[in-house]
Amino acid sequence: MRNLFYSLIALCSLTAFGQEKTYTFDKKVSYKISVPDEYSAYFTNKDIYFFNYISKDALLGTFSGVTSYYTSTGNTFNQESFFIQNNRVFNVYTNSLENRLSIKVPTYYEGVEDKDLQPYDDNFIGDFSSINNLNSTQTINGYTCNEFEIISKKEVEETKTKICVDQKNQINNIVFLVPKANLKGLLIRLDDGNFNGFTINEISNSSAKISFDDKKEIEKFNVEIVKSKEEYQQLYANAAVDSAAIASEYAMSDNRYDDPLIGYYSYATSENENVNSVFNTIASLGYGIVQKDDDYDGNPDYERTKALKTVEGSTKQIIKQYKKNGLVNSSEAKELNKLFKKFYEDANDFKLVSNPDYEDAAVAADSAYAEAVDALDAEAYEPYTSTYKTDDISVVSLAIENPDVKEYLKVAPKHCTDLKTKIPTFSDKDLGNLVYNYVGQTCDLYIYESGSVSLSGTINALRKSVLEINNKSDKLTKDDKEKLTTFLNSLD
Repeated sequence: MRNLFYSLIALCSLTAFGQEKTYTFDKKVSYKISVPDEYSAYFTNKDIYFFNYISKDALLGTFSGVTSYYTSTGNTFNQESFFIQNNRVFNVYTNSLENRLSIKVPTYYEGVEDKDLQPYDDNFIGDFSSINNLNSTQTINGYTCNEFEIISKKEVEETKTKICVDQKNQINNIVFLVPKANLKGLLIRLDDGNFNGFTINEISNSSAKISFDDKKEIEKFNVEIVKSKEEYQQLYANAAVDSAAIASEYAMSDNRYDDPLIGYYSYATSENENVNSVFNTIASLGYGIVQKDDDYDGNPDYERTKALKTVEGSTKQIIKQYKKNGLVNSSEAKELNKLFKKFYEDANDFKLVSNPDYEDAAVAADSAYAEAVDALDAEAYEPYTSTYKTDDISVVSLAIENPDVKEYLKVAPKHCTDLKTKIPTFSDKDLGNLVYNYVGQTCDLYIYESGSVSLSGTINALRKSVLEINNKSDKLTKDDKEKLTTFLNSLD
């Protein structure tokens, strides 16, 4: 059985649009994106274009001349785009090899609100609030267009986007880009006052085709989001254990990590990075000598004294050599000597002392670690609650139906492949569904390690189907009983 959480989300999100459909775009509208001077340093190519491929019932938007930081699929044929269909804006990858769209799924989950992780938006512009007719016209690149102002609200902030639309043009892309505006015609220019402005460049014919299965893609999106949430929650839970473990490390037997020789890098406070680099190079000599003695154990006072004398005695000479070789200038040498003066004063004043509370702190840290582990165990093993008798199994949801687990079917009995075609036709319509559910849930148990099976949900579905079949047994016709017996005996 597929994870119940996955199934619920998928069922709530899926619409009646369904199944793969091929879209043919007969027009291509090119827009030139304006790159302000303050952004130009981020782009090697200043010729950035925004393309609209338009059909009567969909719009595909792509970009040229800009590399997205978010393209992380590993497929060099993928580029980020968006697809608008039925007033839904999907962020998609277009694959030039297959001419097929797939929804972009966030690569990680950071505890954001569910509303920020939807498979599609309802508007290209953003949080549409209202539109004002500015009652003014412009002629842009030979197109006469009417100006409108779109008001959008994001939390407490209000933004205004100006658009210019040729309402007499036969090409109608504004109905896709701003569906809530109730406008028709060709978008000529969009300007929101910053980087997001673009102006029409040219129009050409197109024969582009793409395929898109919205139902399948939405379901896949929701499954991936749930997986990301579970990974995030597990990582967050592990952090509780990790923090307890770290706490035990800080229950030190002495104050060695307060030693300037150990934390020398904290004294590299110059605004000149060359000064900081030279300081760290010289000061690290003492750290290296101290660390050689089994992490400061054995005779720490002796090792520390030797390290301090070594590095302090040679510092001024090393700085002079750096200056002579042109690696630092006079002002940098002066600043280095000043930093080292403070460093050696603190290093000489430092005394290694034992921590009288070490034993108690270590015991407390170990206790915190054990409590964190126990808390995770308690959360992982919730008490059993009997709910299977009220479960609805009229809609069968099986992991073996998922194309992604095809390889795992090798470890399942042969009848688990294409199981639906092997179920007999019973006169009792419900019986076929119950048998399919019973055998299918058993098959799911064989592929539990695929990660797509909810163990407790599968067991509940098995128990419910067996219970229902048993309750029907006395009412079944002789023919149905014989078919059922023959089918079950035929399974390996």
